[in-house]
Amino acid sequence: MLTAQEVAAEVLVIVEEEVVSAKEAIKKVIGWLSRRHPELLDFRVRGSVHAYVMETLKRMNTIDFLADLCLRGKRMKELNPLLRNLIRIGLYEMLYHDVHPALATDSAVRIAKKRLGKGAASLVNAIMRRAEKIDLEREIKKLNLTKRVALKYHHPEWYVRFAFRLLGRDEAIKLMLANMKSTTYVRVNELRASVESVRGYLEKFCDVKETPLPYVFRVENWEKHPSALEWHEKGKYVVQDLASALSAHLLSPEPGDFVVDLAAAPGIKTSQLAMLMENRGRIVAVDNSPERLERMRAKMKQLGVKIVDCVLGDGATFRTSKRADCVLLDPPCSSTGALRNYPCVKWRFDEKKYISTIWLQKKMLKNALSLGERVLYSTCSITFDENEGNLSDFEDYVSRVKVRNIRGFEGWRGCGIREFEGRRFGKWKEVVRLWPHVHDCCGFFISLLRGTAEVDMRSRQSEKASRKTRKS
Repeated sequence: MLTAQEVAAEVLVIVEEEVVSAKEAIKKVIGWLSRRHPELLDFRVRGSVHAYVMETLKRMNTIDFLADLCLRGKRMKELNPLLRNLIRIGLYEMLYHDVHPALATDSAVRIAKKRLGKGAASLVNAIMRRAEKIDLEREIKKLNLTKRVALKYHHPEWYVRFAFRLLGRDEAIKLMLANMKSTTYVRVNELRASVESVRGYLEKFCDVKETPLPYVFRVENWEKHPSALEWHEKGKYVVQDLASALSAHLLSPEPGDFVVDLAAAPGIKTSQLAMLMENRGRIVAVDNSPERLERMRAKMKQLGVKIVDCVLGDGATFRTSKRADCVLLDPPCSSTGALRNYPCVKWRFDEKKYISTIWLQKKMLKNALSLGERVLYSTCSITFDENEGNLSDFEDYVSRVKVRNIRGFEGWRGCGIREFEGRRFGKWKEVVRLWPHVHDCCGFFISLLRGTAEVDMRSRQSEKASRKTRKS
């Protein structure tokens, strides 16, 4: 009989070895195992696996720190991947899941023995018993400030240093605490159902709270997650973070418009644009992955979207024969605002990739401005470089974000960063920044720009600014 802990450890191995998100890894492992073990189709088992994976990933540095203390000469990274992740799951249970140490140890040892043999089981037993006796708080207090904060609030040291510089110590700690939370939002798909009917349906299974957007709800206290309910399968609503929904909403396309989405897959925001357009007009959805586009086509069919053309292409060079009314650009980014949903991002920072991503964003933004009359540029990043820093090269085109049908949302505009480490952004009041610790959603940057056929990309800061980007 497979346990949630065993499956979760398998998922964590996939996350590490294949460098995919936890959600992708869960889907892959559950899909493969459920053909042999139908009991895994039960939503309670899936829910437990999801919780073990996500909550362990959120705290992985602190768990590994404790495990390294217990290994006495070895380090976690030297262990067999499955063994390493079984230990992580066991320590998570003991430290953060209120499982009695004896029960957590017994579970981890039994799985290790079954999967890896007596030697592995003995090592797991020794580590778990030593961990039970270690005063983790006292061990952390021996370290310098950055390391202490990193381990106490479960973030890598580069993130701690960056957040201190960006927000100051007190606000940075609030941000890190908020990153550890998980808040679920659903967006009604008005192409399939009314706001009132979806609210009534969800209230049978969970508590439903209003948000600034009338067709987006926060859901709490469910027994069965909204993504596992029948109406989700029927496309009557989607699970979508509030910040993401606000981003697409603020582009404000009208029925009959011609819209280009330059980094479209998986298509959740694209489908929202189609909903706002009442399925009238045309959306060209561009992505450079055939596999993602295929999945996106299936999602559009499920959601009843009829006006989207999925096109394989490069968002930095894609051209249209006709000028678009508006362009949505939510390019690849560092995802530093979405750590609550994608905790594995915390442990994968790569400085070279980060700098190359910023250059790609600039190229895509320049192209977007040449394609349409109105451009919405957004990222799920909190960094200055990817947001205000990128717009510094296009500041003449930045417009004031305007509200349409948004209920009172304090502090939603004027949250841009005016200056960061000597770099200034003059139109910081014109853009939107959403923060996990302020708005209880992912960290998001949203800006509107006026498109023009001839884009003057000023490079006065580009090279110098990108070189200032740092890992720590």
